[in-house]
Amino acid sequence: MTIKDEFTDLPVSRQRKFQLRMGRDKRCPICGEPLVVGTRCLKHLLRERERKRKRLGSKRRFANTLSYRLEAKAKAAAGRQQNKKPRRG
Repeated sequence: MTIKDEFTDLPVSRQRKFQLRMGRDKRCPICGEPLVVGTRCLKHLLRERERKRKRLGSKRRFANTLSYRLEAKAKAAAGRQQNKKPRRG
């Protein structure tokens, strides 16, 4: 089964074609999850942030940046989902 689209005949690797298709479909080019903001899903946005902090040697955290706010919102939503689970008795 072959995919026929605008990227099929490009002279690039299959991985790059996958990335281009993910970008077209507004999905993370690494894992295929829906985008949260920019070009990454939340998981890879956080990984990229921490990787950059380590590379640059940053000690401070700027708590009001977008990635921290999105992370807090996701954790709060996960906590609400956990509280909604029915208890077995």
